[in-house]
Amino acid sequence: MKTVGEILSEKRRSLGLSLEQVEEETKIRKNFLEALEKNEFSQISGIATIKGFLRNYAVFLGLSPDNVLAIFRRDFVENEKGQVIPRTILEPLSKKQFFWTPKMTFLFFLCFLTVGIVFFLARQYQKVNQAPFLEVSSPKSGEVFNQSVFVSGKTDKDATVKINGILISVDQNGQFSEKITLPRGENNLIVEAVNRKGKKRTVSLVVIIE
Repeated sequence: MKTVGEILSEKRRSLGLSLEQVEEETKIRKNFLEALEKNEFSQISGIATIKGFLRNYAVFLGLSPDNVLAIFRRDFVENEKGQVIPRTILEPLSKKQFFWTPKMTFLFFLCFLTVGIVFFLARQYQKVNQAPFLEVSSPKSGEVFNQSVFVSGKTDKDATVKINGILISVDQNGQFSEKITLPRGENNLIVEAVNRKGKKRTVSLVVIIE
């Protein structure tokens, strides 16, 4: 595609006109005419002036001024500093496109695996260093009994359980149950679970024996 300068220059030459003749008729200085034909618009101050010169030059040569200006706008633009520059300077020479490559797939899964391992280790560390889970399902605090109290609940499978300081058995699922005898009146019932790291969790209840 021809530039606006090439179109003007070719048309002038086809008419057998010199730049001096055009300068005399259009009153546009010769150096500006040369700048227009060479697309060196930075030598002319202001885009409005450039468009005015292009319009007058096109009319003088018998060209459509609207077409000439359209071609100019196609190839050139005014930047933030008010300079007229080729559009190709503002646009990347080759637009970068995103392509998913095998390397990116490998890196994605590597990152995913790394995050998974870190998360797992963090969970394991937290699990080992925190107090064991302990839930006493029976009795309820404030509950009244006639004789013995049946204590049951659940904890971590590797934890040990004591009821009022007495060690009781815990099955492989962490379930425990024990029947204990308490004196009449109000009694404090303390259930304690301790894991292998010595971390403990305690549940205190008050039961009443009539």
